[in-house]
Amino acid sequence: MKKIASSLAALGALLLVPGPLQSAVAPFSLRVVPPLSPIPRLPDAVPSDALPEGSELRIVAAQGEFEPASFLIVPQANVAKLELKASDLVGPGGRIPVADVDIKIVKAWYQAGTAWFSYFGDANRRELVPELLLNDETLVRVDHQTKDNYLRVGGEYQSVSYPKEKAEKAFNYLTEPVADSRTLLPIALQKGENKQIWVTVRVPKNTPGGIYQGRIDLVADGKPAGAMPLGVRVLPFELPLPKTYYNIENDYLVTMYGAGMLALADRLKIPREVSEKQQKAIFKNLVEHNVFNGRMDSDIRAQDPEGDVERIKRELELMKEAGFVMKPLITSGWSYPLPHQENDFEAFKTRMSLLAKTLKDSVGHSDIYVTSWDEAGPDRIKIMREFTEFTNTLGLKLWVTTAEGKHYDLAGYIIDYANHGGWPERGLADKWHALGAKVASYAGPHTGPENPDVFRRWEGLARYKAHYDGSYNYKYYSQLHPSLFEKQKANVWNDYIAGAFRGFNLVYPTSDGVVDTLAWEGYREGIDDVRYATKLKQEAAAAIASGKPAAAHAAKKALMRLELMDAKTADLSEARQEIIESILNVQAAAQAP
Repeated sequence: MKKIASSLAALGALLLVPGPLQSAVAPFSLRVVPPLSPIPRLPDAVPSDALPEGSELRIVAAQGEFEPASFLIVPQANVAKLELKASDLVGPGGRIPVADVDIKIVKAWYQAGTAWFSYFGDANRRELVPELLLNDETLVRVDHQTKDNYLRVGGEYQSVSYPKEKAEKAFNYLTEPVADSRTLLPIALQKGENKQIWVTVRVPKNTPGGIYQGRIDLVADGKPAGAMPLGVRVLPFELPLPKTYYNIENDYLVTMYGAGMLALADRLKIPREVSEKQQKAIFKNLVEHNVFNGRMDSDIRAQDPEGDVERIKRELELMKEAGFVMKPLITSGWSYPLPHQENDFEAFKTRMSLLAKTLKDSVGHSDIYVTSWDEAGPDRIKIMREFTEFTNTLGLKLWVTTAEGKHYDLAGYIIDYANHGGWPERGLADKWHALGAKVASYAGPHTGPENPDVFRRWEGLARYKAHYDGSYNYKYYSQLHPSLFEKQKANVWNDYIAGAFRGFNLVYPTSDGVVDTLAWEGYREGIDDVRYATKLKQEAAAAIASGKPAAAHAAKKALMRLELMDAKTADLSEARQEIIESILNVQAAAQAP
């Protein structure tokens, strides 16, 4: 933490706000904690990385950025009703309105014993982990004696901690009345049971740079109990969309499996007005978490091609409205024959021709990716060559899930985007780049671990610096299988019924949107790290091109520091501050006479 403090100080008078304004009779103390630490914040202990008492909440953010902070409430007595109320943030450039200060309660609940670090399940153990970001902490109740979780469904609580063999029915999150409060509700405090508070500030895009100060007032059982000062330093720039590390002209694509629900809802006969409301909320959440290249998940099948075309067009309209980057367009369109048409190449050509026309007409370009069999073996890889050669004649590109020793040798020439299973390595990326193809990765790790540092690191600088072209992980949350979920008795909120794996959940679906998690916030920060690095490389390129030796030297020094940074082991908060400092130094050198 000393290194972080010194780095912040180097940015120059970062924040000048007092420590917590603690009431002399407050029944609790306040401890600031780094929001994205690999150390879990559990109710029975103050973590080792907590800042000293009297520290204030500090945030450094670019214009338009979402940035988190966090603190613990450490109760010395019970409080039946604690209210937290934020203020506007006031600075030399005006105000950051209170509407852009979002406060959530971090809910700790029981998950499989591997929860903090792994997506593999161990249902024989139950581990208390902080995960859910809630406005209403009573959406989930926890029994610490039995280590069971109970979810509020409508007005009743249902167990979501039962083993698979005791499952009685499937849980359809599209129709079950599960919803968090739209606004923050008061919380209850128990002596000796800490509560973690999560604060996210969204800096409006046009906010002038400078220091903005506000506070979060705490009212305990109707009596003022002090305040936590909140200071935000707004940087004098916006973050660009991410570009690749190896070439700042190439887009760094950020995509996520399992976010489209229109096709699923239609197959389950859910009214379109219901599914579209949920889809809009999901798309908004994705864009706000830096998933800029949403995947179009509808496809054309044989039973109702006209209905499929209508749904594709509507899904693309909703994606445009949400603000996704629509070029290139990533889709789950099947560039292989339907199961009942395996030997009918003409039927395949007809279906793919209709899909190509529908997509091109809807988005106005042909930079479009479709896919083939998932994690295909050698036999299917050989078969898919003929099908893909045809889709290429339609102007469509191919992305596939692959692994070392799979598609490259047998079909590399037809693949435009390889999504590699496993951890990112420069050597793998270089092989695909030699063919002019893009490369991303998934399952390094799959979603599931609750530790936010895991996702910040591996979805961020570790993959970016390995020369990858994007993040394409599996998946947003564990979706229902439209034909099997009743038989499987699925329940996305239950971590003990998935067998060898835990639930692959970065969020949890509700009737009106999703519940965010610490891991999902870590994901957003990881992509923001890439955007900061992109900004640095853009500023460095401009400084080098300026012809000013001093500016070029400052730029190259900054690029050296970025290259020497070990993204797999670095303290990512320190790395962020170092990149910010480098951006400001390069800008100053470029502007000097």
